[in-house]
Amino acid sequence: MKTILSLLLFFIINSTYAATKHDIDIKKFKFSPAEITIEAGDTIRWTNKEKRQYHSVWFEQLGEPEPDYFFPDEFFERTFNDAGDFPYRCGPHPRMTGIVHVLKPKKKTLKKDTKTTYQVESVEDGDTLVIQYKGKSQRVQLIGIDAPENTQNPKLNLDSKRKEIKKLDLLEIGKLATDHLKTLVIAGQKVSLEGNLTQKDKYNRLPAVVINKKGESLNQKMVNDGYALLLTRFALNEDIRSSLEKSEKQARSDKSGLWKSHPELMEKWSK
Repeated sequence: MKTILSLLLFFIINSTYAATKHDIDIKKFKFSPAEITIEAGDTIRWTNKEKRQYHSVWFEQLGEPEPDYFFPDEFFERTFNDAGDFPYRCGPHPRMTGIVHVLKPKKKTLKKDTKTTYQVESVEDGDTLVIQYKGKSQRVQLIGIDAPENTQNPKLNLDSKRKEIKKLDLLEIGKLATDHLKTLVIAGQKVSLEGNLTQKDKYNRLPAVVINKKGESLNQKMVNDGYALLLTRFALNEDIRSSLEKSEKQARSDKSGLWKSHPELMEKWSK
């Protein structure tokens, strides 16, 4: 079953990343462009170019919950897999509206990387590894998930402010999440990566599904075990997003991991 899931994740992610990425800027309380036409499978990145203001990209008419706000120099991404017209608005600023026209899908070329494995150098935190990649050390982000920070850094400060959680409390659960990932993979072991290995995120990390020697998706395991959440602001195939979302709900219901040891903190951090 794990092997089938891994293969499914591989083909879904690669078909998604074979698509085109489009950019929409947010400045002066406007989406620019406010109307865009793309093909099914394409991804749109909305970048906040304001000086101080936060925004969201909310497809309210689809019945979806409003995603997290993103601040200046941050971005929100979404992949569109179905054809149709998709209006959206900014949650905190309802007059800011836009629409995405998605054309019928075309066949995508799947790029496979099934034979290459990479040696793990270290576990950085609950959603980041360092591996040997093309002769150099490379940070890898477990795509689609978010774990609490375990060191003092700008993201810790931002999470603390957004979620109204003390930094020491975040660092405490961040260390537990890191320790749990170390039970799933350790330095010296080989892992395989599934996804688009040609693009990096804004932190110079390589986003990917990471498969350990047992054939387990570390991304899925961290959410299943209650030590990470679905990351809503990164481009992700809807099937994988749905799977991670179900895992998060199940972990919460079963009181797994941090949901058991730190339920109040997890409730605040997950909002």
